[in-house]
Amino acid sequence: MNFINAIAAEAFRAITGRLFTEAQIRQVATHAVGRYLTDLLPEPADDRAARERAEEARSHIEQASSIISQLQYELGSQTKQLDNVLAEIEEKKRLAMKYETLAKTGQEQFAAFKSEIEGALRQELANQSEKGKTVRRLASGFLWLVTLVLGAALGAYFKELLAWLYTFLV
Repeated sequence: MNFINAIAAEAFRAITGRLFTEAQIRQVATHAVGRYLTDLLPEPADDRAARERAEEARSHIEQASSIISQLQYELGSQTKQLDNVLAEIEEKKRLAMKYETLAKTGQEQFAAFKSEIEGALRQELANQSEKGKTVRRLASGFLWLVTLVLGAALGAYFKELLAWLYTFLV
């Protein structure tokens, strides 16, 4: 059988002018030495197309991954915003319940409470106004006296002051 294969290989070489058959080239390419030469040998179109499709799929996966991560970031920020809105709603709900409770109190109770507060406030304001009243009156009188004296002095010496300033300007 080996003899027939050898004769067939020699006949093939003589007819086609090639030194090796496709099977022999593949056998050399699969051995250890052939592995280093596979980059130099032409690759089949199907393998090249499959590699290109795989690279294209990888780029599509990377693009989809970046889009998904952007969507996750946006969803995270929207979740934070929604949490803030929910907190505000809870606060406003609590305030509304508080005001509802106040609104439910009877008008008579509210009027009594209001008059009590008004009386206490009037009393406190009267006490505060009485406190330091003499000091304020003395300070007011002193300032009035100083203003009166300064006004009289300026009125009496106004013409002399203008003449004196005029001498410096001219």
